[in-house]
Formats: sequence, C-alpha cells, structure tokens
Amino acid sequence: MRPCLLLALALLGTASARHLAAGPSEVAKPEELELEPESELEAEAEAEECPLEAETEALNITEPQSARTFRYIIVRRCQNFHTAQRVCSRCYRGRLASIHSYRTNVLLQCRARARVNNGRVWIGAITRPVGRSVFCYWSDRSGWNYAYWLHGYPLLTGRFCTTLCTANGRWRSTRCWVRLPFICEY
Repeated sequence: MRPCLLLALALLGTASARHLAAGPSEVAKPEELELEPESELEAEAEAEECPLEAETEALNITEPQSARTFRYIIVRRCQNFHTAQRVCSRCYRGRLASIHSYRTNVLLQCRARARVNNGRVWIGAITRPVGRSVFCYWSDRSGWNYAYWLHGYPLLTGRFCTTLCTANGRWRSTRCWVRLPFICEY
C-alpha cells in the first residue's frame, strides 16, 4: 500500500503502525513519509465517487434479433480505462460497454457525440498482440462477434484498451491510462 494511505488508515485506527514500515524491521517516521499533494488525493477520491446524475445520460437499446433490451449509461466525467471499469462496476453494477452490432454501435456513437465534449469514449474492448495478429476480447467476457475498427487498427504493438470515436463510430486502440468519458452497460 502507498505510505499516505497507510498513514491515513493508521490515524483512523483501521491499520496498525506496523504497516507503515519501510522495510521488514524499519519503521518509517511520520516526517519521513512522502505524502502526495492534496490535489492528487482529491483526484483519486473523485475518481472513485459515483458520477452525479448531471454527468450521465441513460440509454436503452432493444436488439431486434433477440428482443433483449440493453441498458447503457454515458458518463461525461473523464477517467482512465481501469477507473472507468471500477466506476461501472461499483456505481451501476455493470461493465464498460461491449458492442455486438452495427445498430448498437451507431446508436451509442450518436448519443455520445450529442452528450460528450470529447471525440472518443471508452468501451470495454481490450487487445493484445499474439504473434503477427491481435487478440481482441470484451472485458465482460461476452463473445467477440462484431468489430468496427478504423483502418490501421487495432494496433499490434502492445496491449491496448479501445475507444469509440464519436464522429464516425470507428474504434481505435488507445493507451489505457488516457482519461476519457466512458459508456457503461448494466
């Protein structure tokens, strides 16, 4: 755990001071602990808070083939991929959206374009290279039966997360640490 978190837990009485040890037999003194700036702590706390209703847009899409209705929520608050995934799970009991049809892709793209002041939003696809090709999968473990990649994507140079372009609906490989709005499916 990070020293600042351990210090806070120790002060609250939920962790013992032993956890603050810099090594197996050394105990770090409070003045030796490297504390994060308050702005970073506030940003981390904000990242874990559920978005306000004003920061979201709900959308239901019924798939004609299956007659199933899928519920989505577009979140305008920018997060990295992994934080967005945690917010979807904790706040909506869902995951980042998996897209299985052109119709759903277009509906999500149009709604995101109208509601988000950014050219891209996170969706739940992850890619990684396998030899000279790429392995694509959804973070919710649903089947990979549809893709709408921009020409030249997905990238084969490493593990990437995926964004939906709000201008043309095409998908792009994006570094997972980039902070963007996102779409949850729940």
